[in-house]
Amino acid sequence: MRATLRWAHSDLRTHRGEALFLVLATAGIVASLLLATALFGYATNPWQRVFAQARGAHVWLHTDRAADAGELAALDGVEAVAGPYPTASATVAVRGTRASVELRGTAERPEVGRPLLTAGHWIDPADPDGVVLESRLARALLAQPGDTLTLSGTPRTLTVLGIADSPERRYRPGEQPGLVWAPPAAVPDPGGQVIGLRLTDPGETDYAVQRAVTVLGAGAIGQVSTWEQARAEAQGDNRLLGQVLGLFGLGALLAAGLAVHGAIGTRIRGHLRDISVLKAIGFTPGQVVRVFLLLHLAYALLGAVAAAAPSSA
Repeated sequence: MRATLRWAHSDLRTHRGEALFLVLATAGIVASLLLATALFGYATNPWQRVFAQARGAHVWLHTDRAADAGELAALDGVEAVAGPYPTASATVAVRGTRASVELRGTAERPEVGRPLLTAGHWIDPADPDGVVLESRLARALLAQPGDTLTLSGTPRTLTVLGIADSPERRYRPGEQPGLVWAPPAAVPDPGGQVIGLRLTDPGETDYAVQRAVTVLGAGAIGQVSTWEQARAEAQGDNRLLGQVLGLFGLGALLAAGLAVHGAIGTRIRGHLRDISVLKAIGFTPGQVVRVFLLLHLAYALLGAVAAAAPSSA
């Protein structure tokens, strides 16, 4: 073992440039993989980022107007309550494109389930007809801040003030209505209200729903949606992107492995004379293999630590 360490030390002093190259190559590969992993998670799961920044509600309950949100706030495991917000179903149109929406009366920007503005600004109390559209709904309508929406069946119009991301279930034509945040006065004849529950333990979602049904009564609740449903829909939309990024990542990893393998092979061929000397002084073939293996594993470990240190700091 002492002879192995002495030879490794001698090799390092003699071939510093080659050793530095291997360490830097390993560090570059590891750093690239860490960056790719971070970008992969960011690109394929933006819903999680939106949910965290918006302090999303884990459960949304559509109830009748008589339901008391205070009773839900007193339930065990409920951290915060959003609403109640008056709601009404409607159909909006802009430039000939129609969409089913849920008008949600929101006097102020909520703290739980807080929409994240991507364009424009939030509702202005001085503009009773100004609204904010959920981003997927806005893309479906090709709507931008400043556009005018027509409420089907009425002469009334709404002005788009802003567009926002939301961690709630996304607009799906014919399946899920799009969200439109509006001043309470702009919600005509609200047919119900919506209440959001943010839980201390997201794993207790089903239990929280059962408790809410028990407290309010099954007849008071018309629809329930959970964060798991919203996450599943969002991940389904990004599955193809994740597969493409994963395929490119595997290709890059394979190419990096081949490059390092070639570099190590070239280095060993350049040490044929040293290998002959090692054998002449009594090293067995197995010991020679272990010498080079341990030496290059040490280089790889040093490069990996150098790459990972900035990310962990």
